[in-house]
Amino acid sequence: MSTLHPPDEWETLPADATYEKALLRHCRYRNTVLTNLHLEFGCPQHWAQFVGRPTDVVVASFPQSGGSWLQELVWRLVTGGQSSAGSGASAVPQQHRFPLLDAPPENTFMATVPLEEVADPRMIRTHLPYHLLPSGVLSSGAKLLYVSRDPRDVCVSYYHFSRRFGPHLYSGSFAEFRDSFTRGEVTYGPYREHVRGYQRHAATVLCVTYGQLQTERAAVVRRVAEFLERPVTDRQVDQIVRQTSTDVMRADPGSNYHHWEQAGTVAGGGDAFEQEDAAGNWRKYFTEEESEAFLKWAREEVALPS
Repeated sequence: MSTLHPPDEWETLPADATYEKALLRHCRYRNTVLTNLHLEFGCPQHWAQFVGRPTDVVVASFPQSGGSWLQELVWRLVTGGQSSAGSGASAVPQQHRFPLLDAPPENTFMATVPLEEVADPRMIRTHLPYHLLPSGVLSSGAKLLYVSRDPRDVCVSYYHFSRRFGPHLYSGSFAEFRDSFTRGEVTYGPYREHVRGYQRHAATVLCVTYGQLQTERAAVVRRVAEFLERPVTDRQVDQIVRQTSTDVMRADPGSNYHHWEQAGTVAGGGDAFEQEDAAGNWRKYFTEEESEAFLKWAREEVALPS
């Protein structure tokens, strides 16, 4: 392992007792909070060298905002309604069908083969903010989609994920996590800047919301199909809507991330659609006064998603 970026390009954030069990340390790089492994494995250099293709489809999101849901919808659309390339033990996990652009090239858990070896059309996911996206993505003609979510649900879902996720093992209270979230001191933060960065480029980025995936998924399928220039029939739309219901995805080994628990990556269950992640669950964690203050903070320069 070698540090490929000089120390003056990034800083390690002060130790936080709520992450005392964590395997990773938070660092700040170009106004974005990443982890020490992003930097020590030379991910910024990898991003700078990334060669995009006009056939690439890239789904971006802030963590816990609906990225997995939109990815599955895109996969079904691009592959003509194909299942997750198998069933049961043979199902190919979504993280391998949608390799993570952000991950170190050596990380074989996040992708079975390097991105440059993936056949067209490549479907790629990322949590990077817009300003850190490789120029190879932005200049290649790749299709870029972004999904956002009610920030209160994002915060609650991210809190539970951080408590379960092995490299984080967050031990603080929700109130402490919420404060870190608003300070931008969670991985891929600050949140507002993340959402705002993609919203500013809505002319070239297809932006959808978690709420739309819940209540008007057929319309989202049609919007995505038009954006990707892939005509669909009414029958195909209905099929994809059924295939991407939360009940179906929760039962699908290719999309429910249960293999993370088996690999020891997530403690206490690896379901990407846990009840604690459900829309509106924020009401269990915010008082009315806290909710109003949080939304006031989140609304600054951001068009809030539903």
